[in-house]
Amino acid sequence: MKVISNELDNKSELAQFIDKELTRLLPQRCIKRILFVAPPDVDGTMFDYGSAKRGRCWNYPPYGVGIIASHLRNEGLNVQILNLNNEILKTSKASNTESDFDFENLWGSKMKQEISTFSPDIVGVTCMFSMTHKSTVNLCNNIKFLFPTLPIALGGVHITNCFLNNKMSESLLEDFSNVDFFFLYEAELAFKQFIKVVNKEVSLCELAQIYFNSSSEKLYFSHKEIPTEEEINVIPAHDLMEPAELSAYGVIGSFYCLKDKGTRFTTMLSNRGCRGQCTYCSVKNFNGIGVRHRSVQSVIDELIMLKEKYGIGHIMWLDDDFLHDHKRTLRLFSEMTKQHVGITWDCTNGVISSSCTDEIIAAAAESGCIGLNIGVESGNPEILKLTKKPGTIKTFLKAAEVLRKYEQINSRVFLMIGVPGETYRMILDTFNLALEMDLDWYNITIFLPLPNTPIFEYMVQKGLLDRVEFENIRYSSGAYGKIRQNVNRGQLESDFKNIFENKDLDTVPTESQLYDIWFFMNYYLNFNRLFKENRPVKLNQQFKYVQNIADLVAPDDPFAMYFCGYLQNKVLGNIDKQLIKRVEDRLKASEYWRRRFDDFDLSVNHLKTGIFPHEVEVVSNYNKKVGIIDG
Repeated sequence: MKVISNELDNKSELAQFIDKELTRLLPQRCIKRILFVAPPDVDGTMFDYGSAKRGRCWNYPPYGVGIIASHLRNEGLNVQILNLNNEILKTSKASNTESDFDFENLWGSKMKQEISTFSPDIVGVTCMFSMTHKSTVNLCNNIKFLFPTLPIALGGVHITNCFLNNKMSESLLEDFSNVDFFFLYEAELAFKQFIKVVNKEVSLCELAQIYFNSSSEKLYFSHKEIPTEEEINVIPAHDLMEPAELSAYGVIGSFYCLKDKGTRFTTMLSNRGCRGQCTYCSVKNFNGIGVRHRSVQSVIDELIMLKEKYGIGHIMWLDDDFLHDHKRTLRLFSEMTKQHVGITWDCTNGVISSSCTDEIIAAAAESGCIGLNIGVESGNPEILKLTKKPGTIKTFLKAAEVLRKYEQINSRVFLMIGVPGETYRMILDTFNLALEMDLDWYNITIFLPLPNTPIFEYMVQKGLLDRVEFENIRYSSGAYGKIRQNVNRGQLESDFKNIFENKDLDTVPTESQLYDIWFFMNYYLNFNRLFKENRPVKLNQQFKYVQNIADLVAPDDPFAMYFCGYLQNKVLGNIDKQLIKRVEDRLKASEYWRRRFDDFDLSVNHLKTGIFPHEVEVVSNYNKKVGIIDG
């Protein structure tokens, strides 16, 4: 690969080669019609029809290409967006049975129809997640097979990450041999300039962040055109992203169950980048160092437009560091209140604990915040240092103290176990910190390194990783998550109830033991604590959330069903008989779940009689026993 980092002489041999390549791929040297395609989140081997039919799968708008579309429209170009993930979810929900639904034929026919009808001059494909790699490969191959002369451009976070490593870029180029151009980083300006170069409106010197995948020579233009704060005040082309229907066929964010059914959800981006430098995160790879903010009024204008034009009632912020600038954050919340935006919002992606001050959280609640996640990950100082987490035990506890004052905000915590070298004792530190924080729910994931992040390179150097199969990288949770699949295999330890007992706490758990620990932590930090909840606001929140787990997320999980019944009894004063039957049927069918219920002194008779344990002391007694918490 030849890297072109300086200005290109338009009369040079290389410039002439590039010009000929552009003419070969686009003989008319005219791009006026651009089709962007968002692939299905996963390929057919990973797709879960049952989850899609229930409306459980994520269904985010392709916000990034929506921004590019706005830029191109401002240049007088004709743009369309085809969201194949939404098409898949829409059709699966409308189907009667799985046998009526053909995953491959559906997205293939939709793509073919859109290209045939719209007749684009170029197709732009986006790939956000590593999990979507194989799905994107299939899409690009299918496009080139059906339309061999149609140029394909590919970009996104996953693509950028892979190009940061020679071995991974080689593998990527092999998989995407049918792609003509790759765009790296935030590419709205680079793609716009590329079109102008093709159309001979500007010189070749304007090419940036683009990889030419020519069969005769590979070229990368390393010059960057990253948009400034002034240049990100762009409202994406929401009319091309179908915001009014997305949440009818899937879910957006983690707090959808707290809103009334029929509420329309979509996403927004207020700033780009993150102040943190977490070693497991790829944000810095894609967005660069630091945070760039949109103007407050630009954000307000988009919010009002979404409400008035599309009936949006709730926003999930896509920001990686939403509360970054204290003064700007207060101005934003103040204007949302003053201008009567009237849209609730959440921070599913998480906020940094040090920003959760009384002043900020009070303003957030007033402006419509109903839920947020705090990025904690670990309660052990060594792990926090290894991961360069922008927080300490002190800031985590302080943030929790503030958030407990605002019951209307459903406050959750991100926890992560299985970081390289993390011992049982270190994980216990995390467990105990979570108990002390005493927030509403803990989203526990098992560590999975993203390609070309600092901790990924660390693991390669230590011999803990060799290479990564792209299709094996997936979300830890959600409809396609690895955790739920492993837990459902029923291969947990027989002494699961006391998972940390009789262990050398200074040893590192194996992968299978991590799933046992996950199950233990999930039960005691989330479900078990519900026995102690008596605040009406929180009971109502938890009832909605656990009911969502029992009905939508994990309808075969009797723990979720049992605690849904418990909360139903607390909130409504009765328990649905069908729910009791579901628990009973599941226990009859599974020896594994009968053992788990026995382990935790749970019984279907509690649901039948409405008499439950008022408080379960297993956790505190256990911690006293092993000396982790002072008695």
